[in-house]
Amino acid sequence: MTKKNLEKILDQVPADYYERGIKNNFFQKYWHARKWHHLKKILFGVRGKSLLDIGCADGTTTRQIKKILPSTKVTGIDLYKKAIDHAKAKTGKIRFIHGDVHTLPFNDNSFEIVTAVETLEHLDNPNKALAEIYRVLKPKGYLIIGQDTDSLLFRTVWFIWIKWKGAVWKNSHINCMKPKRLIEVLKKRGFKIEKSKIINLGMEIFIRARKKELL
Repeated sequence: MTKKNLEKILDQVPADYYERGIKNNFFQKYWHARKWHHLKKILFGVRGKSLLDIGCADGTTTRQIKKILPSTKVTGIDLYKKAIDHAKAKTGKIRFIHGDVHTLPFNDNSFEIVTAVETLEHLDNPNKALAEIYRVLKPKGYLIIGQDTDSLLFRTVWFIWIKWKGAVWKNSHINCMKPKRLIEVLKKRGFKIEKSKIINLGMEIFIRARKKELL
């Protein structure tokens, strides 16, 4: 899938999709509540002055991250400009930027923490994205990933979801790596895995990794 095609898919998604969903849809509310619960757990003990949230959408999860790490300067970035504009209008405590994770507009070693929650599976080239994440992370910086596992149960639920309330996301899952493969890719990229946990009935995995210290 090209960037242009992904932008076309995103353009049909309401700018406040997640914000509205957790208020009006029981299943979305439950899924995100569980996700944030485990996100808080995997962020326990993580400290840093600066954090970049990749694929922040309308900022719903980014604001949860800010609550977990209130003293950390948080920046969110997403390819979907309408969602970024909506996020900017909601809060002044987080910096939101319209941009592409494949070519991040930041200098090397800019952030102490990077989060990518339910993002990599939607990317055209997750390997290139991980290379960019590695570049902008400071040595010994943290990478927190939340990703669908592509399990049979998840694929079944996702199939039903895009036939129902999630129709706007049809064809958006293009590179969902199995947990074992994702961990292998992270290690090859130069990350050290600290923790990993499969949650939500085996449908999602959370990983905490660190960039190796430069010699």
